[in-house]
Amino acid sequence: MKSLSKKVDKIEESQTIAITSLAKKLRAEGKNIITLSAGEPDFPTPEHVKLAAIKAIQENFTKYTQNEGTPELREAIATKLHNDNHIDVKASNILVSNGGKHSIFNALQAICNPGDEVIVPAPYWVSFPEMVKLADATPVIFKAREENGFTFDANDLRPLLSSKTKAIILNSPNNPSGGVLSEEHLRGIARLAVENDFYIISDEIYEKVIYDGNVHFSIGSLDDVHDRVITANGVSKAYSMTGWRIGFIAANEEIISRAAKVQSQMTSNASSISQAAALEAIRGDQSEVEKMRVAFQRRRDILVDKLSRIGGVSLKKPGGAFYLFPSIKNLLGRRYEGKVIRNSIDVSRFLLEKAQVAVVPGIAFGSDEHVRISYAYAEKDLVEAAGRIASAISALK
Repeated sequence: MKSLSKKVDKIEESQTIAITSLAKKLRAEGKNIITLSAGEPDFPTPEHVKLAAIKAIQENFTKYTQNEGTPELREAIATKLHNDNHIDVKASNILVSNGGKHSIFNALQAICNPGDEVIVPAPYWVSFPEMVKLADATPVIFKAREENGFTFDANDLRPLLSSKTKAIILNSPNNPSGGVLSEEHLRGIARLAVENDFYIISDEIYEKVIYDGNVHFSIGSLDDVHDRVITANGVSKAYSMTGWRIGFIAANEEIISRAAKVQSQMTSNASSISQAAALEAIRGDQSEVEKMRVAFQRRRDILVDKLSRIGGVSLKKPGGAFYLFPSIKNLLGRRYEGKVIRNSIDVSRFLLEKAQVAVVPGIAFGSDEHVRISYAYAEKDLVEAAGRIASAISALK
């Protein structure tokens, strides 16, 4: 038989999905697994958002919409970006897609050519490098320093630039580290983009999940870089709507036109019912968003306090999102039941087997000396998980 796709051979399976699937398998076998691996709020979607979806169904809003999204939703997103992010866009600058991942995929397909390079700061969301590869470009990985809270500035990025640099992907607040890029850092990166003629994809999906006085700043609000920024966002995290699959990008009309062309041949429009729900989420009452943010901050503080007491584990308190990214390098080389723990995959499997707690190996995010722990779970589960982790690590030789 003829060979299959070589492009697919070059990409990795999502480790977050892999570890979550293994945890579900063990749970089905009767194991009492606490899963702290998924990037998904445990809160229900706000009631008024669910009612908007029910109303859409009852009114038979169940047909195809415009490929780019309904005019009402695109207008609402443009208004939100103007009011919240100070980004001057119109509805024609918006493309609604099937989740944030799909939005960034469309953006990369719209701007990349074979031979292009895209800078991907690490730790990164697992899909960034793989989506760059699928766009026939090459990811250039930059490792942010843990002592700086995994943040970086233009001077850090300058050595990675070349004539092939097409774009950089920013993600602030960051998944998995929770790092938040300051306005000063973003202004410097914007100047670098203008000087060296590259695009910026700014993934701002966690913009409303931010703590300790940190302020989210949208790089697309800067006039001198406005036309070269692709702002990506969605309703999954802020409104606990992961399963509704609504994301969007905002960019200049040429990029939107190209991204929309890709979408028209891949999926066409996002779910009509989900678009109606997203419209209500963006336009409606925002009080539930703040309640969730406050709860996430409380959970973060609980888990940071518990894990900081464990020998061999060190971590930085995240400024946003809902993950911890503790260093486990002091656990490497230790033994459990005759097995040497060599990397983050070994640590994750050890915690799953010994502590019955599912976390994600850091190698999936570009660092083999860390693991990602989500605190988008009930406080009692976080306290129980921390105790199990402490007990398991104490058994290492």
